[in-house]
Amino acid sequence: MDRIKIHSLALLLVVLAILPETQSQRHRPLPLPMVPPVPPRPLCVSQFSLVNYACAMLPYSPAPPVSPPSPPLPPTPPSPPDDDVESSHRHGHGHGHGHRHSHGHRHRHRHGYGDGHHSTPQEENCCRWLKEVDNECVCDMLVHLPAFLSRPIHQYSVIVDDSCNVTFTCGGRLRPMETP
Repeated sequence: MDRIKIHSLALLLVVLAILPETQSQRHRPLPLPMVPPVPPRPLCVSQFSLVNYACAMLPYSPAPPVSPPSPPLPPTPPSPPDDDVESSHRHGHGHGHGHRHSHGHRHRHRHGYGDGHHSTPQEENCCRWLKEVDNECVCDMLVHLPAFLSRPIHQYSVIVDDSCNVTFTCGGRLRPMETP
């Protein structure tokens, strides 16, 4: 029996000597392969939300339809000789004589904003937030458009008013088909 006790005691000492080494091996972290850092992506949802909120305050005003170019005007007939000084200075005041004299300038009447257009605070706010949207966000959203709109390089412009035109440039999303 003493022999069994000695063998048990020896086995216990061997187990106690090996056990700390096995536990320390379990706690060592395995080296991870080096993964290149992923560049941070813009927060597209929040950018679109801010633009949507700011631009929702603008009144809807559809753009005027694009009119075809006007045909060239026919050449003006030569003016009659100046026999009567008074008739050449009538300037077409409606006397029914058919004389018209052009001074070479036009009067333009602009309705609406005119040349001195100042953006409203709503337009300025919309434009400010629209300029903050990343190209990557716009391009990722527009990738869901039909394929013919995904040219190699294309630009999308958003016009808020005369003083705000924001253009987003996107690279092509189409890839050539691989042949097996």
